[in-house]
Amino acid sequence: MSNRSIETPLKYRMRESILNENAPAIFFLHGYGSNMEDLFSLSQFFSDEWAIISFQASESIGFGGYAWAELDFNNLRQLPKPEQKVDSINNIHNSISALASKFNFDKNQIYILGFSQGSDLALSTGFKFPNFYKGIISLCGYFDIKKVEYELDHAALKNLNIFLSSAVYDDKVPVHLGRMTNLSLKKMGLTPTYFEYNTGHTISNECLTNVLNWLNLIKK
Repeated sequence: MSNRSIETPLKYRMRESILNENAPAIFFLHGYGSNMEDLFSLSQFFSDEWAIISFQASESIGFGGYAWAELDFNNLRQLPKPEQKVDSINNIHNSISALASKFNFDKNQIYILGFSQGSDLALSTGFKFPNFYKGIISLCGYFDIKKVEYELDHAALKNLNIFLSSAVYDDKVPVHLGRMTNLSLKKMGLTPTYFEYNTGHTISNECLTNVLNWLNLIKK
């Protein structure tokens, strides 16, 4: 972090570049067992106009890895301690709000990108505070709308831009879970942009290109 950093509920790393006022901002949420350094490497692919912030989850699982909530690896659709996810959602949003206010980001251009478990938290946070975000990017993840523990603003959700991706050969989050996520959001009347890639549990070059093109399209 730079000398301009501020205290937030979550640790973060911000791209060291000149931040113009009213800059569009994107916030990265890493996967289970990773940390804020992982997705921060994506910042090199974003133009200088973007404010890039990568968060680190609060739950330490050892060896430099962190989680947004503990997992049951025998059933990825269950969380042993669901309260951890609730805390993470609030910590993510409160951290984003504090940084957006401090650095005067464009309030109409706030985005969250999550990978793996981070994708669940990206959608969960965006769905809880839909009027705050312009778009949510969910990569190689799973989101169960039936397990949301807050009231949904369906009218506001329809204004939220959503990008989903799944990997056909994903051995961590099987592709059928991504397909279920896409289908469930469509059943709600939402219109996510959905892609599948012939890769494993990773962000491919093709996926990243599609994300950047999608952002450029909706940012206009």
